[in-house]
Amino acid sequence: MKRHFNTHIEGLDLQFWHDLIESRGKLVSLKKGEYLCRKGEPTNIFGYVKSGYFKYTVDGTDKIGGFAFPEALVGDYPSCMDNAPAMFDIVAGKNSEVWISDATILPRLFEEDIEAGRHGRLFMQAAYVSLANRYLALYAKSPMERYLDLIHEHPQIEQDVSQKEIAGYLQIRPYSLSRIKKNILGKNN
Repeated sequence: MKRHFNTHIEGLDLQFWHDLIESRGKLVSLKKGEYLCRKGEPTNIFGYVKSGYFKYTVDGTDKIGGFAFPEALVGDYPSCMDNAPAMFDIVAGKNSEVWISDATILPRLFEEDIEAGRHGRLFMQAAYVSLANRYLALYAKSPMERYLDLIHEHPQIEQDVSQKEIAGYLQIRPYSLSRIKKNILGKNN
């Protein structure tokens, strides 16, 4: 099984979600820095990344709550199901293509279609576990431990995103990440 950066999609039937989104949506291109949605503004956008990547940021700062890479579902879920204000800014990290759909159809779909409802429930459960694990790691592990876990589980990340974005995801300053990397190099020599 392919290891996804977004652990909440591990084990999900992504083909179900991709087909659902494509059948009701459209493919759009966003340039680096363009917003899929903005914190505090109503959003009904739910989709998946075809190419490029998106980052979940707080008020356009360097604080990054997460990333969505190709194949990953993207959107401020579950806010998007109610066209509620987004909790995050979701910004293209580089020129990207994303399939988007109107997520306000999901609650009714989940009620009317047992299989769709099962997929929705599994997605929410997996998202909760992923969020709880990330929250726990922020409090239980040192920045170095979080960095080592990140590059062990996702070695490609350092080629996909900038060091500044990795630092933002780890909730540390870029200079702290540089010190961690120097420390690791020093131990390996």
